[in-house]
Amino acid sequence: MVWQPINLDQACPGSTNLTACSSFGYVYLDLLVRLFGQTSGKRRPPETEEEREFDFIVVGAGSAGCVVANRLSAIGNWKVLLLEAGDEQPLVTTVPSLAISLLQSSVDWAYQTEPNGKSCLARPGQRCSWPRGKTMGGSSSINSLAYVRGNELDYDTWAANGNTGWSYKEVLPYFIKSEKNLNIAGLNWEYHGVGGEQYVSRYPYVDRPSIMMTEAFNERGVPIGDFNGENQLSTMQSQTFSCGGQRVSTNRAFIEPVRDRRHNLLVRTNAEVHKILINENKQAYGVVYKRNCKWHTAYAKKEVIISAGAINSPKLLMLSGIGPKYHLDELGIEVVKDLAVGENLHDHVTFNGIIVALPNATSTKVSNDQLLKELFAYKLSRRKRGPLAANGPTNSIAFIRTEAGLPAPDVQYQVDSVTWQEYIRQPTLYESLTIFPSAFYNALLPRTMNLVPKSRGKLLLNPKDPRGAPLLYANYFDDPTDLIPLVKGVKFLLTLENTKAFKRLGAYFVKKPLKACKNYTWGTDDYIVCLARSYTTSTYHPVGTCKMGPKWDKKAVVDPQLRVYGVSGLRVIDSSIMPCAPRGNTNAPSIMIGERGVAFVLNYWLKKYS
Repeated sequence: MVWQPINLDQACPGSTNLTACSSFGYVYLDLLVRLFGQTSGKRRPPETEEEREFDFIVVGAGSAGCVVANRLSAIGNWKVLLLEAGDEQPLVTTVPSLAISLLQSSVDWAYQTEPNGKSCLARPGQRCSWPRGKTMGGSSSINSLAYVRGNELDYDTWAANGNTGWSYKEVLPYFIKSEKNLNIAGLNWEYHGVGGEQYVSRYPYVDRPSIMMTEAFNERGVPIGDFNGENQLSTMQSQTFSCGGQRVSTNRAFIEPVRDRRHNLLVRTNAEVHKILINENKQAYGVVYKRNCKWHTAYAKKEVIISAGAINSPKLLMLSGIGPKYHLDELGIEVVKDLAVGENLHDHVTFNGIIVALPNATSTKVSNDQLLKELFAYKLSRRKRGPLAANGPTNSIAFIRTEAGLPAPDVQYQVDSVTWQEYIRQPTLYESLTIFPSAFYNALLPRTMNLVPKSRGKLLLNPKDPRGAPLLYANYFDDPTDLIPLVKGVKFLLTLENTKAFKRLGAYFVKKPLKACKNYTWGTDDYIVCLARSYTTSTYHPVGTCKMGPKWDKKAVVDPQLRVYGVSGLRVIDSSIMPCAPRGNTNAPSIMIGERGVAFVLNYWLKKYS
């Protein structure tokens, strides 16, 4: 498999002068493919005839699925089949600064939301992009790499709502179990682990503007500290899912090290599952999947475990007859179990448009020739230490409370990078063509995220093509109070301009209204609301579509041990089970869910596990 980047011929209109659409954009992407387009793992031996019977079938080799497959295959007499719809993980995914270059490429499902008239208003068709990983490692192979767990209150609330076994005290050991923290010095050992498979570390390279953001937040009263430890109300350069300046996805952490050593683990890529087989006793006993244009059937003697993520897990359940009866009836799908699959969809809503410009002396922008040299230097170096070994300013993260009485943070800041003169001319087109490394820029794009959104959407099968991309109703700002933390958060953000940190680097806010909001005065509440509604963007944290809950919760799809209600031998173990999104990025919590969920499986079948 050779990685395929975004198709510039299709993405670039003839009327733009963005650098991404210039001849250099084509040269750059061609070089990326040549240097990093191949797969990152070992060359696989020729495959033998497809085996058909296993103890466990795991659908989806993403953030949770790789953990599940690793733990199950550790039991030598259990045969485990891991099915991934995407291909092997390409090398380009391992370069931290190229994370944004992966969007709309061959490793991205490239989903889009449906319009609701309240958000994404300046985007084509009023639709927001929802990237999801389509390769070994899933979204852990294409995300922004930040290691963030959420707040203690998140998990205690899950437990208080009837999800026994999911309090913070009970899930913390599962965060620690898989963590291999390479920078444990200065961190509280009670909250971190060093013996797991998943590498967690700081980047070997941090640029000056990134440090400026952390120092500015600190000047404004946000303490520097570990937001994965005792107090989330803090700021720091986030730790990442990396080692030695390279991304470590769950595929590289949990599957690649054991894939050739455990003969009881069979991994199949390019294998998209279209149906869960369920017998007349409502017991799951296998799956039907398509691979290399051929249909295959695999059988599970013990359990089928769905770890396809917050979009593809509910889609698969509904294709298999598990979902809202009214919707399945509309599509002529035989109903196996009437459950609220696809409901409770939500995401940490944010938006773009607040720009912090940097003068030439502190800008990290380089010439085209230097950019190409940096690509060669990273590729050829054994020790990855330059700008590409980090993700630009993206790990400049802070958490605040916008009201003093709140029990936990309601706003998170995370910072993107841009060339602001190009961005301000065509913001939506610029954001759809983020092909260049995040390390080189002349402006910061700090994003204010609402950590506690009240708006809820839903996912439905597409009646025109039920097996194709589902209909995603993100429903951002359906509850208008979701705008309040964003406005307050931006007001706090704007005060950073007066800090010594900003002044030392000559940083300043670009106070020119963007096109969709030109009728508003820059910096006012109305302008901020206009930006939020017009330039809405996802934080890529969709969750909740196979909600975990007790029996009395009418919206629950799985019980607290992640078993699908009304269907035996079937579990969902991924971010779709989250009743409510944790306060922060969702990759670390998804890995924890993999650990916690598979522990329930092991406990059931082994009758002993701790």
